[in-house]
Amino acid sequence: MSSLDGRVAIVTGAAQGLGREYARRLLQAGARVAVVDVVGDAAITVTDEFVGLFGADRVLAQICDVSDEDSVTAMVQRVTECWTGPLILVNNAGGALLPSAPVERFSRAEWDLVLGVNLTGAWLCAKASLPRMRADGYGKIINITSTMVSKGWPVGLAPYVAAKAGVVGLTRALARELGGDGIRVNAIAPGYVPVQTKKAVHHREAAVALREQIAAEQCLPRTQVPEDLCGPIEFLSSAESDFVTGQVLNVDGGWVFG
Repeated sequence: MSSLDGRVAIVTGAAQGLGREYARRLLQAGARVAVVDVVGDAAITVTDEFVGLFGADRVLAQICDVSDEDSVTAMVQRVTECWTGPLILVNNAGGALLPSAPVERFSRAEWDLVLGVNLTGAWLCAKASLPRMRADGYGKIINITSTMVSKGWPVGLAPYVAAKAGVVGLTRALARELGGDGIRVNAIAPGYVPVQTKKAVHHREAAVALREQIAAEQCLPRTQVPEDLCGPIEFLSSAESDFVTGQVLNVDGGWVFG
């Protein structure tokens, strides 16, 4: 028996990058997985790939803008109508979204965009998932923050760092409020994981220099890869972590420690 047999996972931002790898790992561990992304074509492409590997009854594509409450409510309703079983929510959708810049150059609209996807989106998805989790008396919410919250660095990403700091606060508040309902809420803080995105946050040369500097500062001096995060995601999704809540797990090769 696999560690997540019978469980249902919603992974936001699952059509690319880290979210795609989280979804793959949860499928490998036995869960049924909703591949949720605002880019519908990408979500369908990834779902088709996973259907070929894991079966059509195990994967569901859902188009959703996590910063839009109506979109989130409809997505969660669709997933919970299709599948029964303990619910796992991986709030992965997010990212810096914009190129790095001095704090005064960000517009209010850009600030709202970054906080809307990274922080408000996590709250909306958690809120929409609560009726099912409360009915079950059990649930797992895994929020994705960043070790940049502890560092406040690299500079030029103030909206992103602020949003991810908010995710830490949201994690702790939800864990305290929802523990009596049997709902566990934790966060994972990745280090610097180079992944392909449609919009570059740093110029190529700056990105390479940043990657090399961070790797040198870590206790484990190598660049982090998506697979480094998949084990912790599976652990926090499983019964093995049922007495773990309100925690922020740094998975960064010891960058923050160092």
